[in-house]
Amino acid sequence: MPFEDKLRKYNQIKIDLLKMSKHLDFCDETEKNLYQNICVEYTKELKEIKKSLEQTYGIEICNSDTRK
Repeated sequence: MPFEDKLRKYNQIKIDLLKMSKHLDFCDETEKNLYQNICVEYTKELKEIKKSLEQTYGIEICNSDTRK
């Protein structure tokens, strides 16, 4: 997959994750677990794409997560 496509996919997943996390603020308790699970899966995918971009292209993508 070309670099631009990977970067687009990475950014789209970030956007989707932000949208899903907003649902957590407004959903009722019965839906909360569902949205939390979706956010976890999006986060896993982001980490994999980030790792792939760094290994393949030798770039570092800024990460605000200090728990590395």
